[in-house]
Amino acid sequence: MSSNIKQIVKVSLYVFAVLVSFLPLLNPLNLFTSLQNYSFDTFQQIFPRKVYEEDPLVIIDIDDRSLELVGQWPWSRTVLARLTDQTYSAAALGFDIVFAEPDRTNPQNLISQYPDNLLLKEQLELLPNNDEVFANAIANHGTVVLGVAVNNTGDKYTNTQSKFGLVTQGDAPQQFLPAYNSMRRNISILEDGASGLGSMSIGNNDAIVRSLPAFDKVNDALLPSLGLELARVAIGASTFQIKASNASSEQAFGEQTGINNIKLGPLTMPTMSDGQTYIYYAPTKDLITVSAWDVLSGSIDPDFFTGKVVLVGTSAAGLFDLRSTPIEKNVPGVTIIGQFVQQIFANEFLQRPDWLFGAEFLAGLFLSLLITFMIQALGPIGGLTVFGVGSAGIVGSSWYFFKSKLFLVDPISPMVIILTVYVAVTFFNFLFTELERSRVRGAFAQYMSPEMVNRLAESNESLKLGGERKDMTMLFSDIRGFTKISEQYKQDPEALTDLINRLLTTLSNEILECEGTIDKYMGDCIMAFWNAPASQEKHAQMAIEAGVRMRKALKELNDELVGEGKLAMEIGIGINTGDCIVGNMGSDKRFDYTVLGDAVNLAARLEGQSGQYGVNIVLGEETAKQIPDLKLIELDLIAVKGKTEPVRIYTYLSDLHIDEVAKLKEAQNAMLKNYRLQNWDEAEQFLLKARLMVPELEKYYQYFQERINQFRIHPPSFDWRGVNVATSK
Repeated sequence: MSSNIKQIVKVSLYVFAVLVSFLPLLNPLNLFTSLQNYSFDTFQQIFPRKVYEEDPLVIIDIDDRSLELVGQWPWSRTVLARLTDQTYSAAALGFDIVFAEPDRTNPQNLISQYPDNLLLKEQLELLPNNDEVFANAIANHGTVVLGVAVNNTGDKYTNTQSKFGLVTQGDAPQQFLPAYNSMRRNISILEDGASGLGSMSIGNNDAIVRSLPAFDKVNDALLPSLGLELARVAIGASTFQIKASNASSEQAFGEQTGINNIKLGPLTMPTMSDGQTYIYYAPTKDLITVSAWDVLSGSIDPDFFTGKVVLVGTSAAGLFDLRSTPIEKNVPGVTIIGQFVQQIFANEFLQRPDWLFGAEFLAGLFLSLLITFMIQALGPIGGLTVFGVGSAGIVGSSWYFFKSKLFLVDPISPMVIILTVYVAVTFFNFLFTELERSRVRGAFAQYMSPEMVNRLAESNESLKLGGERKDMTMLFSDIRGFTKISEQYKQDPEALTDLINRLLTTLSNEILECEGTIDKYMGDCIMAFWNAPASQEKHAQMAIEAGVRMRKALKELNDELVGEGKLAMEIGIGINTGDCIVGNMGSDKRFDYTVLGDAVNLAARLEGQSGQYGVNIVLGEETAKQIPDLKLIELDLIAVKGKTEPVRIYTYLSDLHIDEVAKLKEAQNAMLKNYRLQNWDEAEQFLLKARLMVPELEKYYQYFQERINQFRIHPPSFDWRGVNVATSK
């Protein structure tokens, strides 16, 4: 993979991390809303609101026991009047009930059933109307708030008679509130005496009630919630103040963003943009609740309600007013309104200011980018560390803000974001790594052993673009007498090609078996090297082993060729070690992984000298220094073509026993020593001794014998040190 592609991939992963960070804003399938709700619900379950003794709320419950003792619902309005009278000292009394129809038990309703009984008619006419009795009780109490049911069904009761004042600041609140076109109200005689009317709607909640609207919009009119209106009446306030975006000291982020808070006398209630308020729930069992029967029967002293905010509702299963909250299932709806009232007086509001979303977004974005960076720099473990530490920080911060400030900071959404980024970036990083490894394997499979390809693929940092300096060993192999062989196939070039391919395949396999890298084929010549791209500690020994194996493989191939009636082939091998530059050489469009350097040129020159010296393998001096010399013998001190500095050259006698090599080396070194001292007779003496030991080196010793004979006739200069200047390649 080129540097440009790698850079594009890196940038793409960062762009991906940024895009994922915007998912909470898009909120697909309301996923993040659900995650938010789950986290906020969990916080309340762990740390619910506490109810204190001074809390003013009392709930009068029309429970199953009350229905059993008083009678089935609906009760006579006279019963409700007695209930109202019993709470005369309460600061406010609210009914979580709509009295939309006249009392069916009114005495006057019985007259039509007995039209011929004049005496009964007269007596019934003398009895008070039940609705009037209840209306009088409401009026006499002076702080009664009745509930109304808002809807979009077009019920007849649509007019609202405001019993409160309203001041708005900033953007018009109507555009943000839940909207309805009608409401189901109480009969007018009851509302006329009431101190307030409040909506019993639960707003936009799903199966779990997490918030209540402070106001509803009915047509163009605003209607406070039952709980909020009950609080107004209780403290004796007359006016609500709604503060929305673009009001003084309130910021609108871009455009109109909604309602910020509602003030009621000394109380300030923060809201969401749509006017809803989160409810901070306490366990229902902690609420002060009394049975309606106990109130009606006089079991509870009316003074008990002095200064209290009383809310009448029902828990009876048959009346179907059961809801679920974040901390409990199937609680009476009246208790939810009661919790709303409680938190107003306790001034304990769950809040989620506008800036929290931005903070969550920035946290998710920062951690996503950091995870992406760490995965690319340190791998999955680095990214996992950031994920773990970041997640712990997010959860810890969320819990701290909830406990200390009742701020609802979403911990799950940022964690989902960074987890998504971690998994995705890790996957793509793995994918690109595997693609890179596949590319490396594909690029080098034809030139390296499978083991070396796998090593390189696992750690491809060894493959540097442009090149690096390394100590390397090079091997050159060439066919001897190739011109003569080519002449034999002059009329059949295809057969010559097949022959060369057989030879190169045979020799290449041995190089790969010894973990060498094949640089290139040049006609009948092979160039290979060791210690790159992957490092190899014993690269000189591995190259020599390859040369020995190549010789053995060639012998087997020649046996096959001779059996086929073809000419046998011979090769020369030159091996040298030294500092080189290895890497991708060429242009951005076309390059080769190759090696350059003086040591490479010398290896090529040594291969050319193998035929001259009559040996299979010629080694450079640096190669000989890096291997055990048990089977090495020095051949000569030579200045190859194109170089002025002489080098010692060696050969490797793999077929001889070590003891035989030791004896040969003794005679060989003595020959070379006397030769360089121009002691021709002594040199010749040791030459003959060595010659008899190794018939395989006959050509080599014949070559030296000729040189000695020549020097006897034409002695070298006085300062000659035994350097042979090569005239061929």
